[in-house]
Amino acid sequence: MRANFSSLRSGAAPIALGLALLAAPALAQEAPQDAAQADAEVVPGEAIVVTGSRINRPDLEQSSPVAVIGAEEIARRGAVSVEQVLRQLPGTTAGITPGVNNGANGIASFNLRGLGTNRNLVLLNGRRVVPSTLGNVVDLNVIPIALIERSDVLTGGAVTNYGADAIAGVVNFVTKRDFTGFDIAAQYGLAEEGDGQSFRLDLTTGAELGGGAGNVVLGISYTKTKPVIQGDRPIGTVSRASTCSTAQLVSGACPDSVLQGNPQGSNTAVPASLFFPLPVAAVDPTRSSGAQFDPATGSIAPGLSDYNFNPLNYFQTPLDRWSVYAGGRYEVADNIEVYSEAMFTRSKIVQNLAPTGTFTEQFQLPLNNQFLTPTQRTQLCSFAGIADCAGAVGSGREITAIVARRFVETGPRVGTFTSNLFQITAGARGKLTDTLNWDIFGQYGESERIRVDTGTALRSRVQQALRGCPTGSSTGCTPINLFGASGSITPEMLNFVGVPTTQTTKTELASAQAIISGDLGFSSPFAEVPIGIALGAEYRRYGGSQLGDLPNQQPGEILGSGGAFLTVDGEYDSKEFFAEINAPLVTDRPFFHNLTLEAGIRYADYSTTGGNTTWKVGGSWAPIRDFKFRGAYTRAVRAPNIGELFTPRNVILNNLAVDPCQGNVTNATTRTLCTAQLQAVGLTAATLGNIPAPIAGQINVTTTGNPNLDPERARTLTLGAVFQPSFIPGLSATFDWYRIRVTGAITSPTVGDILNGCFGQSNAADPRCQLILRNPLTGGLSGSPATTGGVVLLSTNQGFLETEGYDFTLTYDRQFGDVRMGLGLTGNYTDKSRFQSNPNSFIRECAGYYSVSCDPVLPEWTWNARLTGAYKAVDVSLLWRHIGAVGYEPRTGATATTPPVAGTVGSFGSTNPAVIVPNYRSISAFDYFDLNVGFDVMKTMRLSFLVENLFDKAPPEVGNTIGSTSYNSGNTFPSLYDAIGRRFTVAARLKF
Repeated sequence: MRANFSSLRSGAAPIALGLALLAAPALAQEAPQDAAQADAEVVPGEAIVVTGSRINRPDLEQSSPVAVIGAEEIARRGAVSVEQVLRQLPGTTAGITPGVNNGANGIASFNLRGLGTNRNLVLLNGRRVVPSTLGNVVDLNVIPIALIERSDVLTGGAVTNYGADAIAGVVNFVTKRDFTGFDIAAQYGLAEEGDGQSFRLDLTTGAELGGGAGNVVLGISYTKTKPVIQGDRPIGTVSRASTCSTAQLVSGACPDSVLQGNPQGSNTAVPASLFFPLPVAAVDPTRSSGAQFDPATGSIAPGLSDYNFNPLNYFQTPLDRWSVYAGGRYEVADNIEVYSEAMFTRSKIVQNLAPTGTFTEQFQLPLNNQFLTPTQRTQLCSFAGIADCAGAVGSGREITAIVARRFVETGPRVGTFTSNLFQITAGARGKLTDTLNWDIFGQYGESERIRVDTGTALRSRVQQALRGCPTGSSTGCTPINLFGASGSITPEMLNFVGVPTTQTTKTELASAQAIISGDLGFSSPFAEVPIGIALGAEYRRYGGSQLGDLPNQQPGEILGSGGAFLTVDGEYDSKEFFAEINAPLVTDRPFFHNLTLEAGIRYADYSTTGGNTTWKVGGSWAPIRDFKFRGAYTRAVRAPNIGELFTPRNVILNNLAVDPCQGNVTNATTRTLCTAQLQAVGLTAATLGNIPAPIAGQINVTTTGNPNLDPERARTLTLGAVFQPSFIPGLSATFDWYRIRVTGAITSPTVGDILNGCFGQSNAADPRCQLILRNPLTGGLSGSPATTGGVVLLSTNQGFLETEGYDFTLTYDRQFGDVRMGLGLTGNYTDKSRFQSNPNSFIRECAGYYSVSCDPVLPEWTWNARLTGAYKAVDVSLLWRHIGAVGYEPRTGATATTPPVAGTVGSFGSTNPAVIVPNYRSISAFDYFDLNVGFDVMKTMRLSFLVENLFDKAPPEVGNTIGSTSYNSGNTFPSLYDAIGRRFTVAARLKF
């Protein structure tokens, strides 16, 4: 009976559920799914997981395009994380990557089609992996590469098969099966500059059981990468503004002669900056606001000296990861197999930020502070309107002050993210009839991520130290000198104000599923292939929580953190039923080599949002063997996740280069709107002219979850063709058009939606203007999260998302005696990438643009091409990755200050493009080349050498404020463009 069991094994999900996620190639080659299946079928008994269908038939014809990336391509990449592969796939944008430093959350993720990391689903052998965030995002660092057989990327139709979160599609990593023997692989890489070292070691061993009745496998993997500091690359040594200075602006626009942004950094500097109390007369007219404590003269002088925060940040965050996987299967009776698998991963990622400081927190400053000079006391009295300064000093009178001092003496702020994840799966499968199989399994997993921050400082302790450590102060209190030069803050002072802090995030996934699949044993009257079906039920429960220590729970207590890390504890479950049919209607008839209908339906009942239904319908028509048309239409939904539902109201940081109310405001309408916002927080129009610019390009924003959210709905449509000419063996080509529209989308507006919407009209009572909550001391949008709400970004179901584009592939692979030639091309053209936060805003078009609102960057044109030549035991392979030209988001409204009309399609950069440095307004097309040379030393040993960024192409410079902090860092976009430079990797593999 075991001879008949190969069909069961080919249809059921293989063992290694945890190990596939790190295997996709960075410049993957895409092949038609039919070709991939045909290749797989030539090896009897091999496991086949058909991505996009629950029907366990390896000859399945599908209507949805699937990009297939094989193990051979994966091996040529030298990647240490699957994230390196996925972010470079055409049509994909970056998620959290090693290039994200300020904004990192300790995970790696990707963003299929630019619709958000929470709208694509990561699978392993067709099953889910426990997420690592409250937004249901899987950490791509948690799983090693060694057991990956292939990875599949599917757009369209995925929600019906796999449930919520798959609106943009799925990436499914399929592991090797029936592994026997030993496989040891090691690789070492470093940048040409001598840093950024990476090391990976994989050990895999497996054995047969019971003469082929079963198999066990064990995989152990260790990965370590070292950091690359921004200050070690020319582009990252100095933080640069993306806009021209006031002095450089000519007739309201930057002149073409300005080739580079001015050095800029943070106004939290050393010596300390003073923002409040400060009269207009003290402001340097070339700056937006502020004065500085001058240790040399003992006074408070106009102007500011920015602190350059770039050099200590990372272009590559370090990673240290251990992974262990064990799996087994055994045929306990004829046609009944039990299987199980378990994995555990421990990873550590480190974030490096510039030294902490008091930033724009407000403090009570005693005028008799021991470190103030007599001149400074006199000036502060004058600024605060105190006539009897001597009396005020003698009585220890306190004034409210914003003194922004950078604690350069403490070194960088270091955030260490330690993640532990385990997942266990167990199940049984067998034959129900000669043509139908059954599979029942359960899985449970947990993830815990602990963040420990050092080099930080607590606001309450700085306040005690400013007051001279009065009675009741914390143990060890030491007065602090914020007013001196570098070195005036002693180690004793730092030891008191600096306390390590901790945040913990936990997630949990429990799932059980039962599936009957196969074929009905009969076919259409006009076809010979039987009709395939799948029926199933699934229960799934997600739980998640986050908890910070006491300092983390208090807004503004941890200086520079941007807000509190509030407690969240929530869960939801769903009960789901699904059915799928794949019916060949006509086969082997004139003009109908194959005509197949595909359909599916899923009903899900969520404990939070109730019941909803998804469905899909599609089909394919091959008039001749060599050519096939295909298409699929899907109605999909995505239920809100724990973070979207249960996150409390909080003030965090976002990005803005220019505040419409900063500096000298001359436009009468803008002055009216600014005055109304100032009056709302108790300030007068006299504050205008002294409102500071966003500190280091960052402002406060208020966000919150919404327990009343409903599921968002999507319609996906794909149409395409496959060409595999029999008269040119080895050649195949595909072309597919896709469109994804999400209505009732769970979104919040961008900063630009609120600010540009408010200041693009004249009514101060406009609802968008009411969502701007300014600093009650300075009138700016930066400040203490306890007092400054900034721009309010509320989550609703009022959003709209749309993307549309074309995928295309071309592959050619031939053997000529001892010579093998291969060519693979995978490409994408994104025609639309649109976002609307609510019906009152315009529909923002971001395809081919970058800005704070169009981030991360999604070029219109991207493609990867690989040319490989092999002779006997040696092969040489060249990979070409093309990133199309992009530009700064224009303003397509009626005027440069008027956004497009609500409901219309347009673009409106949050900063007027006219004031952007001319060289930063566009980025030309980029082409990267990687060269790989491999050879077999002996039958059991292979060596390979990889050179990435072969021509050492430098990244484009666009300044530090043109996009959001997570993706625009070191004056470039390091998650898209290579900021590290030419890299070398050597790898060895031993099999026996």
